[in-house]
This record gives sequence, structure tokens and C-alpha cells, in this order.
Amino acid sequence: MATELNSMQTKDLELIFHEKICAAYVGGMSVIEIVRVFWHWRVDFVHGVLRKAKLIPTMARSEYGRAYDIDARLTKELEKKGYSFGRWCLGWKFDPIEAAASLKEIPEEKLGNAHEAVRRDFPEMYFEIYGGTSPKKIWVTKSDLAKPSLSITWDNALNAYVAKVIETPDITAVGHDWDNALLKMRSVQRLHKNIRKLDNALENLGLLEGVK
Repeated sequence: MATELNSMQTKDLELIFHEKICAAYVGGMSVIEIVRVFWHWRVDFVHGVLRKAKLIPTMARSEYGRAYDIDARLTKELEKKGYSFGRWCLGWKFDPIEAAASLKEIPEEKLGNAHEAVRRDFPEMYFEIYGGTSPKKIWVTKSDLAKPSLSITWDNALNAYVAKVIETPDITAVGHDWDNALLKMRSVQRLHKNIRKLDNALENLGLLEGVK
């Protein structure tokens, strides 16, 4: 991974980041599960990446503002994430009418697809409504360095300032002055951290080798 990221520009890292998001989704993680890896609250960015990659279809105009007969608690949780029920169903490839009908029933034995999706995306709320046991997480996010150190030096060959995080010296950012180099490094380091988090999730799914 270090060689892959060596001296890469932000656009290169963004491309890798988007590819990892797509790989996680194709590998079985939901949009909300991917968002949770980054400790984000809303789904807009990840859903948008997957839509642009044509992994999630664009929502039909007729679906905008359409209400479904689902539990108000689920509606509230979806809205917190920036989702409508119809848009959430797109990510899971559900027919929203069928999914809403399924969620009206309390499962007696094996969970249907809609129930399993809600249980994974909103476990606490699901148990509140339907009961059951907590699902096992399929990914674990490793902690990052709490206090990384930064070095900014002048490079005569580049005629610019080069910023490096001491703990990850292979990741650099180049700027015309200190502030510009620092600003670019913040973006690069954030992407690098998110890529590492996704790598960890993909590793737990057994998919990392195929997307490096």
C-alpha cells in the first residue's frame, strides 16, 4: 500500500478511495455500513459515488416526496442519514412497496431481505421494534495515530514546499507556501486515513487482494 500511495496527488487518492468504496459495496456492505467506517453521519457522498459508478440507479422523479407506510422510527432514522425510504431501497436493490409490506410483519423465523437490511443498518432501532439479538459486525475499524507529526520543508528541485506526516513519510503534499502545503496535506491525509479504514473493512470481507 505504501508504494501505491507514494507521492500521489489528491486526484489519484480520490480515485483509489472511490474504487474502494465501490469494492466494499459490491462485496456486500451497504451504503450505511460504508459510511459508518468513516464515522460519518450522512450518506450523500457515498451514495453519490456509487450512483456515478452506476452501481446504484438514479431515483425516478415519481419517487421524490413519496411516502411509504413504514414505522415512524425507521423514517426518522433514514432522514437523519439523508435518506428517504425509496432512496434507501435503491441502495439495497429492493422494490420499496414490497419492502414496506415486508417490514409491516414481525418475522417468526428467518429474516427476509428487508428485515435483514434494517437490522444491519439500524440495529438498535430494529431491536426496539422487532426484538432479536445483535448482529455481528463484519468489519472493524482500526484506530489511527492520535497525534501525527508534520514536517514542511523546502524542495529546490520542485521549487515548492513539501509537507510530510512523519509517521507516514511516503505520503506527501506539495504547495507554493507553508499554508498551501498544509492545506493540501490535510486533504491527502484524510483520504489516506479513509482508504486505510476501507482496506480494513475489505480485508475483513476477504476482498482486499482483488482491489489493490
